[in-house]
Amino acid sequence: MITLLQAHSAGLPAPVTFVVAAAGALAAVGLWWRVRVRSTPDGLSPRRVIASRGFLAAGLIGGTVFAGYYGVLFRALSMIEQATGGGPVEAGVLLVPAAACSVPAGRLVGTLTDRFTGWQGVGRAPALTVIGVLVVAVFTGPVPIVLGTALAVYGFAGAQAVPVSLAPELVAADDRHTAQGLLSFMNVLGGGIGPAAVAGLSGIAPAPMALAVLAALPLSGFVLSLTRRPTADRRPEPGTPRGSPR
Repeated sequence: MITLLQAHSAGLPAPVTFVVAAAGALAAVGLWWRVRVRSTPDGLSPRRVIASRGFLAAGLIGGTVFAGYYGVLFRALSMIEQATGGGPVEAGVLLVPAAACSVPAGRLVGTLTDRFTGWQGVGRAPALTVIGVLVVAVFTGPVPIVLGTALAVYGFAGAQAVPVSLAPELVAADDRHTAQGLLSFMNVLGGGIGPAAVAGLSGIAPAPMALAVLAALPLSGFVLSLTRRPTADRRPEPGTPRGSPR
């Protein structure tokens, strides 16, 4: 997938791109056959976990936020360099305030998680990330770029905590660790897709346009948070285990 996204900007010939894509598809089929048919018929990811209502939506929401965050980080430094005419050191110094936002962001996420339980807090991370990506895409000055990156940092902090914390509410108690691992994997996968998409699009469109297109990913995560709410939110009673065996 990353090869296909970056093929144009990297200048790969079409035959090479086709061969790599075909090899990837064959490798995926081979892995599926090995895991599904020969080793573990239930698969690496148990069906009961994947099929749990709200699980895939939570994973996709987290992945889209990671895509937006890392996509912004991929372009923010060079965009600040272009806006100020300085070098990478000066641009890095200007981005320090955005990075410093990770400290209060962690505390804020903890407070909001305590106040808004379950699915109520899921939509905030993609919403902040969409705004941050669009601010970086639309405005060219260093201050808006730093501000947009800071908003993406807040969204990133929420995506690390909130979707993964939902695992006990979405799956059976015995599957919570598997679910948390899969949700973390989907986050990291989104983090790889974001920069790859921006890099690939930058070869055929200006960087602001590439980031504007990237904003569609966290926007889709926000829409999912509104439309794929699994159940009515409720705070469990004290001492009640989160998740129940099925």
